Amino acid sequence: MPVLSKAGCNGGGCHGNQNGKGGFKLSLWGENPTLDHKNILSSEKRANPSNPEVSKLLRKPTLLENHEGDKRFDLESEEYRILHDWLKLGAKNDIDSAPQLESIRIIPSSVLLSAPNKKINLQVKAKFSNGEEKDVSQWAVYESANLGAEVSAGGELEFSQPGETTVFVRYMGGRASMRAALIKANDNYKWKGPSPKNEIDHYVFSKLKLFNQNPSAVSDDLTFLRRVSLDVTGSLPSSDTARSFLSDKRKDKRSILIEELLKSEEYASFWALKWADLLRVEEKTLDSKGVEKIYGWLKEMIGSGKPLDQFTKDILCATGSTYNNPPANFYRALRAPVNRAEAVAQVFIGTRINCAKCHDHPFENVRQDDYYRFAAIFDAIDYEIIENKRKDGFDKHRFVGEQVIKLVSADKFQNKFLKDPRTKKPPEPGFLDPSSGPIKSFDNRLEEVADWITSHPRFAKVQANRIWSNLVGQPLVDPIDDVRETNPASNPELLHFLSKELIESGFDQKHLIRLITNSITYQLSSDPGLVLNIGTDLTFARAKVMRYPAEVIIDAAHKSMSIEGEFSDSLKSKYAITMPGVDSVHLSKNPHENDKFLKIFGKPARLTNSDAERSNETTLAQVFELTAGKTLNTILSHQENKIGQLLKNGKDDLEIIDELYWSILTRPPVDEEWSAFLSYLNMSSNRRSALEDVAWSLLNAKEFLLRR
Repeated sequence: MPVLSKAGCNGGGCHGNQNGKGGFKLSLWGENPTLDHKNILSSEKRANPSNPEVSKLLRKPTLLENHEGDKRFDLESEEYRILHDWLKLGAKNDIDSAPQLESIRIIPSSVLLSAPNKKINLQVKAKFSNGEEKDVSQWAVYESANLGAEVSAGGELEFSQPGETTVFVRYMGGRASMRAALIKANDNYKWKGPSPKNEIDHYVFSKLKLFNQNPSAVSDDLTFLRRVSLDVTGSLPSSDTARSFLSDKRKDKRSILIEELLKSEEYASFWALKWADLLRVEEKTLDSKGVEKIYGWLKEMIGSGKPLDQFTKDILCATGSTYNNPPANFYRALRAPVNRAEAVAQVFIGTRINCAKCHDHPFENVRQDDYYRFAAIFDAIDYEIIENKRKDGFDKHRFVGEQVIKLVSADKFQNKFLKDPRTKKPPEPGFLDPSSGPIKSFDNRLEEVADWITSHPRFAKVQANRIWSNLVGQPLVDPIDDVRETNPASNPELLHFLSKELIESGFDQKHLIRLITNSITYQLSSDPGLVLNIGTDLTFARAKVMRYPAEVIIDAAHKSMSIEGEFSDSLKSKYAITMPGVDSVHLSKNPHENDKFLKIFGKPARLTNSDAERSNETTLAQVFELTAGKTLNTILSHQENKIGQLLKNGKDDLEIIDELYWSILTRPPVDEEWSAFLSYLNMSSNRRSALEDVAWSLLNAKEFLLRR
């Protein structure tokens, strides 16, 4: 099997494909050797032990016969010799009698190279059940996650440029990974960073020193105020707040501000929005009332500081009316047991198990058996539809009306929904980790799985990673919800610390937000300064510049101009971060211009339980919307907006420009900006229109749209 894996024969693009290739199917990456042995010997033309040389198993990969997969090895190769000898000796199945693979490891487990030394040979050791450890470097399969670092078939890792990578290795079902990095040699390097403020800085700065890097300077007060306000609450600070914060002489004013933000209603609304994305809070399945109920519950739980483990248990154990017990809407949104299982694993322990629906997971220690056992836990969930007043009778996925989530009792349950496609029989309910055993009580299965999830080592890790990413803009494990040994964190020690802090705080989200935002790391400037351009997103040497979410941008535009927004959701929300659902944005036949804006800027339809569904990418459509769209034009032309108020109060051009800068960009204008805008106003025949142009230019500025 290692020979076939090394040659790529059982990869997803070849015979390891779900449907095989050319009438020949192998299990993906050799996950099922017994079945592979059977399939190989199912045709004498494919494998002929009495005359190995005529076997297609040897002739096709050497191109002695036409082969769509091209040449995989030579006639004189070790691969050919091994397969030939195996056939000649009778092609025996020694899977059960041979020592079983227990684990593999990579030597070194991590490495830091310094230019000009750009390469290193990796060694792979395999440990077997008889206690023997073998060097299997020749037969292991290597992959590098970074295009700037390539690893050869023989295990030689070579960097083409400074940076980091993760090397993933496979051998006979065993998996391992290691991190490697290349830095520029710098004999004159000296640390010039600030003193650490807490443990976060210790772990970040330690890595920077290892990479001969210095961080950016600490951000100024106004940059910090704008950043932390938008990151924590999704809301722009007012001009009065900004001026007051700048003049505040207290040394601990940043910590005081953080506490004020965590107590605000906007904090609860903004983080409820994030959870609503993850839990698929959308009107098609939940209906408007259900969406309002669960969003309100999320906001209440987050605002009150409900511990994340208890919050999770409330969701996973929820049954009853989706109107009277809002977290029950989680199961209303997920109608099939496999969908529930996949969502629970991905959202709460960062484990993507959907691959195991068809085959053993190629990157995780999750087998098909584990997948269906775990899905079976959620199979006894049923629905009592009190009413369904949907207008389109043909749309079986839309519900309008109350539903009751029920857990069917053991004596009435018949496994009517879920069957393992391989056995055609209902699987025995159990956890993803086989060592945890089956569930103990059929009727308490949801409580058992909730306890198992919240006590799982990955639970704290994925929640800490998600909080860090929401604040810093770059997860420690990327993607956020793909936490596994073969996808290590960019700073494992930091993630371990954050996870530990979350656990020891009683899963207090506010505690972790407080810790992160008080760190020097969070408060660094986005200016590169002395920072080398070597994976700065992964080393956190400076603040990450990125576009703000759709809701944050449109709310900031409205608030900076002192008017409320208008949206066509069921609550007629005034601000986008308080919108409970997504129907008005994605399904409405006549969406409001502000709803269109949200869609263009990436507000998700909430059709998946993934952090990745929301898009913060920049597109051409967004440029057109900002420059010629209705939303900004409506805000700017509103007669009672900030410009109208300032004109009504008799403010002169200097005062109005100053206020617009403080309101929109959270800073005063600099000399060049004063000069340019005053000159423009002096040339204009329509003062109001000219001031709208000034505000329009600020609302289109990078400073407004991007985190800095």
